[in-house]
Amino acid sequence: YHYLYVPAGTKTLKITVSGGTGNADLYYSNANWATTGAHTDRATGAGNSHTLTINNPPSGANYISLHAAAAFSGATLTTEF
Repeated sequence: YHYLYVPAGTKTLKITVSGGTGNADLYYSNANWATTGAHTDRATGAGNSHTLTINNPPSGANYISLHAAAAFSGATLTTEF
């Protein structure tokens, strides 16, 4: 689980997972810890290459998690706003 503080007035939050091996799915929530059952957005599918673009994210804490759809290692999580 990860969280980041987004400044007020941010127009776009880009979240990317890439690299490594296996299958990590990407989950995002603007309210609480992001889980497979409770999330605002998600990017799933084979491999570790997933991107979410969140328009007008709320200021303050935003929550991100990687879920192992299959065992994974070496994945890199990056955020940009």
